[in-house]
Amino acid sequence: MRLISGTIAGLVLAGSMTYVAQADELPIDQAQQRVEAVDVGAAAVPAVRDDAAGDVVAELPARRTDDFGLVGVTWKRGFDDAGMVVEVRLRTDGTWGAWEELHVESDEGEGGRDGTEPLWAGESDGVAVRVTSPTGGRPDDLEVSTIDPGTTAAETATASTAAYDRTGTAVTQAADGSPTYTPRPAIISRSGWGAKKNTFCDSPRTGNESRGVVVHHTAGSNSYSKSQSASIVRAVQAYHMNGRDWCDIGYNFLVDRYGQIFEGRNGGVDQPVRGAHAGDKTVNTSTMGVSMMGTFTSSEPTAATKDAMVRLIGWRIGTTFHPAVGTYGIGLYRLNRIAGHRNVVGTACPGQAAYDWLSDDGGLRDRVAAYVSGYRSDIKTRFQKLTSAVTGPVKVGEYPFTTGDGGRKARLGKVDIYSSPAGTFSIGDYFRTEYAAVGEQTGALGVPISTTEATSRDSMRAQRFADGSIYRVKRSSTRGYALWGAIDATYRDLGQEKSALGAPTRRQTKISGDRYRAWFAHGHLTRQASGYVSVYVS
Repeated sequence: MRLISGTIAGLVLAGSMTYVAQADELPIDQAQQRVEAVDVGAAAVPAVRDDAAGDVVAELPARRTDDFGLVGVTWKRGFDDAGMVVEVRLRTDGTWGAWEELHVESDEGEGGRDGTEPLWAGESDGVAVRVTSPTGGRPDDLEVSTIDPGTTAAETATASTAAYDRTGTAVTQAADGSPTYTPRPAIISRSGWGAKKNTFCDSPRTGNESRGVVVHHTAGSNSYSKSQSASIVRAVQAYHMNGRDWCDIGYNFLVDRYGQIFEGRNGGVDQPVRGAHAGDKTVNTSTMGVSMMGTFTSSEPTAATKDAMVRLIGWRIGTTFHPAVGTYGIGLYRLNRIAGHRNVVGTACPGQAAYDWLSDDGGLRDRVAAYVSGYRSDIKTRFQKLTSAVTGPVKVGEYPFTTGDGGRKARLGKVDIYSSPAGTFSIGDYFRTEYAAVGEQTGALGVPISTTEATSRDSMRAQRFADGSIYRVKRSSTRGYALWGAIDATYRDLGQEKSALGAPTRRQTKISGDRYRAWFAHGHLTRQASGYVSVYVS
C-alpha cells in the first residue's frame, strides 16, 4: 500500500489496491515482460471551513509521497459540478511546480465515481490539491489518487519487444483491379503493455454495430519516452479501475507520440467493445474511443501520432463501410463520423489544437477519407447490393480469416458475408446459427459456395459449403441441420428430402467407434469408420 506521508488534520486514507499483471497472460516471447506491482494510493481531500478561503471548498496541503507517475481526483456521483475547478501541484526533482488544472469529466456513462481526467506526471513524489466552486458546494468523498505504474523488463531495456498484433497485412490494388483493403495496423496487445488480467465489462460488453469514432487525449506531459508509453497506459487503466471504479480502462485504443497503438478495453480489437469514454452510454456502446497520449491545448499531435490515427481510424471506418466525413444520429446526438469528445459532453478534450486538426483542410477527417477512398472489395459490393435493411448494421468489419488468397469475412446484424476463391456469399438466420455451431469457416463445412437454394418442399431450403450443406427445415420450430462429408454426399445422391429418409431432424454427430450419424424423419445415415455410409429407413 502506498500512503501519502505526513500528518494531515482530518485526513482519512482510503483503501489502496495493488495488482500485478499475471505471467500466464503473456505470450511466450513476452515471458520477461512481467510487470512490477502497480501501486494506487488514495487520500481524502478535506473540506475547507475558513471563510477567508474564498471559493476554495476543499484542499490537501502540499505533502511528500512515494514516487508516482499519474494523478487524478474523484468524488461521489451526483454532485452538480458546474463551475467547479480542480487543481493539483506536484513535486518533481525536488521542486514544487505551479498549479495545474485537471479537467472535470463527470458522468461517463459507466457508473462508479465522478472525477477528473488523469494527469501523467512522469516522476513525482509530492502532491497538493485545491478545489474551488463558485456555489460554495463541495462533492462528497473527494479523493486524490496517485499511481505508480511499475515497469517491465522490456521497458527497462527497450520498447521494441512489445507484443504486437500483426494479423492485418497490407493489400494493394493489382493492375487487374483486385480489391484494395485498409489493413489492420500493428497494435500492442494488452499483455504487451501489462494490463490487469481478466477484466471484462457487461451491460452490454459489445454493441450491435460500429458507427463512428470519438477522439480523446489523456492529458499530461508530452515529453515521455517511448519506453514509458506502456507505463502510462497501465496507469490510466489503474486510475479508471481503482479511482473511477470502472470495470476496465475506458478507451478502446490509445496512441502515443511515437505512433505506437495500444489495445485498450478488453474484448477484442475487431469487436465493437463498449467503452467508457464519451460521457453517454449510447455513444460509448456504438463508437470506438481513441485517446492520443498527451496534452494538445496549443500543441498539435506529432506527425507519428497523426499517421497512426489515420491508419487506425481508417481501418475501422473502411472495413465497416462508413464514410469518414458527414454526420450520423446516435442517441440524443448528431455527430461527425469522426468526432471529438467535446462534441458529446462539456469538456476541453481532446484539446483545442487536436480538435482543430480533426476538421482542418488536410486534417484527420480529410486524411482518413483519402485513406479509405480506394477501399473496394467483393464483400463491400455485396453489402451495398443487399442494402442495410437486409444485412443489418456492420458489427465486425471485414477482416481476413486466412493468410491465403481470399478468405475474408464481415459480421453484420442479420447476416455474415464471406468471400473466398469460391465466391462471395451471405449466411443468415438459421443457416448462420447452425454454421456457427459447427465452427463456421474453420469447421467441418468449410467456406460457403452458394446462396440458399429451394428444394422440392416449401418447408426446406439448403445452402452449400465446400465440404457439406446446411438444411433449414420448417416444423413447429424451425432449425438448421448441418451434414458434411460422405453423409451429405449420400443424402444428396439419394434425393435429399424426396428420398425415403425425408428431411433432417438432427445435425450430424460423432458416435462410438469413429463413426458419424445423421438423423432424418424416417431413418438415419451412418458413416462407418471405414468410410462406408449405411442407410437405415424406418
